[in-house]
Parts: sequence; structure tokens; C-alpha cells
Amino acid sequence: MLDERQVRLYKTEMCRNWQEIGSCRYGHKCRFAHGEQERRHVQRSPKYKTQICKTFHLTGTCLYGVRCVFIHDEHQDSTNRLNALATPFVFHNEKMNMPSDFMWFTPLPFDRRYSFSSSSSSSSSAVTLT
Repeated sequence: MLDERQVRLYKTEMCRNWQEIGSCRYGHKCRFAHGEQERRHVQRSPKYKTQICKTFHLTGTCLYGVRCVFIHDEHQDSTNRLNALATPFVFHNEKMNMPSDFMWFTPLPFDRRYSFSSSSSSSSSAVTLT
């Protein structure tokens, strides 16, 4: 049985399988729309898409894609996105009790295909493809 939220959101988003491969194993029983003619419009929260998606802004990708409730500025290329994130860090010189040189730090995009793991036979870390 569908709860109130599921009923309210029924066929309000496009089916990912339908969009990507052109078919869906659930057919007419799918909770998602198979084309714009099936898609229902839903009343969104006043805060919907009013804040920038931090994940997309940092990495250029977001696991939620079009379903993300935050803003993705997809027209901004990755160079501009990273330059906008560059922030100065001040390293403090404890001996002289004053800040030392400024250093610019720009976060690097995170690629989920790579993970860092330690091998039990070795104390060094290795990059593995997941």
C-alpha cells in the first residue's frame, strides 16, 4: 500500500531506466513517469532549489542528478567552479604568535572510481579501482 507521501509523489519524476535505456521492467506499474505526458506536477517546498549543491559545486557531479533538491550550475565549467572555491588559508606561526604566509587551497574533484585502502601485508596505501 502506498503511503501519503508516495501517493503525492506518484509519477512526478521521470523514470531513470526509461530515460537512459528506453524501457522499464515495471511497465505501467512503475511509480515514475514514462514520458512527459505521464508526468504529474507537484507542489514543491518554497526552499526547493534555493541553495547550491555543495557536492556538485565541489566535484562537478552529484549522485542525485536531476532529482537533487539543490541547485546545480551545469553551465559553469569545472575550471570556473574550482577557481570560485579557491580560498586562502592562513598558517599560524606559533613561535612568533603571528600568521605566516597565505596559501591558496583549491579542493580537487573527487572521483568515486578510486578508493584508498591499506593492504594487510603492507603498511603503504594503494589506489585501487572499484
